[in-house]
Amino acid sequence: MEDIGADRAVKPKLAQLRASSFYADMPRRRILALGVQSPRRPGSLDRIYRTMQNSGRHEVVVDSKGVDGIGKLDNINLLVERHDISQFDWIWMVDDDVELPADFTDPFVALSEYADLKISSPAHRSFSYWSHDVTHRQRGMLVRQTNFVEVGPITAFHRDTFSSVFPLPSLRYGWGLDLVWPVIAERNGWKVGVVDGVALRHTSPIAATYDVAAAGAEAEAYMAPYGVKTGVHKIVTIDRIASIDDRSPRG
Repeated sequence: MEDIGADRAVKPKLAQLRASSFYADMPRRRILALGVQSPRRPGSLDRIYRTMQNSGRHEVVVDSKGVDGIGKLDNINLLVERHDISQFDWIWMVDDDVELPADFTDPFVALSEYADLKISSPAHRSFSYWSHDVTHRQRGMLVRQTNFVEVGPITAFHRDTFSSVFPLPSLRYGWGLDLVWPVIAERNGWKVGVVDGVALRHTSPIAATYDVAAAGAEAEAYMAPYGVKTGVHKIVTIDRIASIDDRSPRG
C-alpha cells in the first residue's frame, strides 16, 4: 500500500515535470550504462537495459561483462576502458538485480539535472532491499540533495565527475566508496543526491554473497585518508524538491 500511495502522489508531479520548459529545453544526452552480469541471474541485465533504452529523448549505450573472479568496481573499470567516455554525458553503474519503472530514463535524467546533481541514484521502493534510510523513497518528493549516494544498485555519474571518479578504486567489496564520493563532491563544489520520482526495487538481499567483516575492514582502510569513519559520518538530506518550476537546463 505504501508504494501504491507514493506512486499516485508522484504521478501528477512527473506530469508537471514533462510539461515544464526545463524538460522541453533539455538537450539530448548520451548515456553509457555499464553492468556486471552474475551467472545466478542470466539475462537480467538485458531486461534492465531494454527498460533504460525505452527513451524518447536520450541515447543509452549499454555494455556488460561477466564476474570473471574480480570485484564489481574492477569489472566496471574494464568496461569503462572499452569506451571513449568523453563522448558521453552520463555513466550509469548498473547492478543486475533491479526492477525499474517502465518510464525510467527520461525522468531520471531530468530530475538529476534539475537538481544539478553530479552523482545520483534512484530511491528505493518500500519492498526493496536497501541499507540506508536516506535512500528510501520519501513520499511527495521528486529529488533530494543528500551527503550520500550508494554504490548501487544504480549510480549515475555526470560528465563533470569523470576525471575525478574514474577509474574506480580497486576495492573487492566497494563499501566506503559511497561515503567518500560526497567528500570528493564537496571539494569540487558538486551536489549529490537521490531521485525519488523514479524509485526502483532492489530484488536481492544486501551483502548476501560476501564476507561482511572483510568488506567492513576494507571500507575503513579506504575511507581513513579522506577523514571518514563509520559511525561518525552522519548521513543526512540537505535539500528537497517536491515540485517543478520553470528553469533552463544547465548545459
